[in-house]
Amino acid sequence: MQMPKPSRVQQALAGMTSVLMSAIGLPMCLSRAPQPTSPPASRLASKSHGSVKRLRKMSVKGATPKPEPEPEQVIKNYTEELKVPPDEDCIICMEKLSAASGYSDVTDSKAIGPLAVGRLTKCSHAFHLLCLLAMYCNGNKDGSLQCPSCKTIYGEKMGTQPQGKMEVLRFQMSLPGHKDCGTILIVYSIPHGIQGPEHPNPGKPFTARGFPR
Repeated sequence: MQMPKPSRVQQALAGMTSVLMSAIGLPMCLSRAPQPTSPPASRLASKSHGSVKRLRKMSVKGATPKPEPEPEQVIKNYTEELKVPPDEDCIICMEKLSAASGYSDVTDSKAIGPLAVGRLTKCSHAFHLLCLLAMYCNGNKDGSLQCPSCKTIYGEKMGTQPQGKMEVLRFQMSLPGHKDCGTILIVYSIPHGIQGPEHPNPGKPFTARGFPR
């Protein structure tokens, strides 16, 4: 009779068993993971007791691409335009705020002029609005903005994590050096796929290990 191939959770349990055996001085085989002799972890869990409890199984989905907001509107959402610019430099283009933006010759905008200066609403740092626009257009363009001076985030930044699943298991046995604590095992399952438009290399394949590649 051919034995079924162990799942990732079973392999992780086998690896955990090897660590515990090594900690207490029992012999162990490093060439391959030992085959589990007990039922899978999902069968060990019960309502009343069990050495392994399955806490939760949840999907970790990648960010769903949303329609890109107008860049000029994003800048206006998080800034307050100043009628009189302060006597300081714009740290983006290193020009005086009283002078034209250093990006006025490379960034074209009908809604924001080269002399427009604004202050971010939370941190109150001031910049040329055209410089903020150039910075935003050079990023992810996800509707969020980050102050280049203090790193305050405006809006919600969206990541590019691919779709997958996360499984959390809890053990009543302890790891070396933590005899009074249980053990939590987190297993991520992220299949290979093709990078989307929000990823560094759209259309090219990626692997879960070391993403992005």
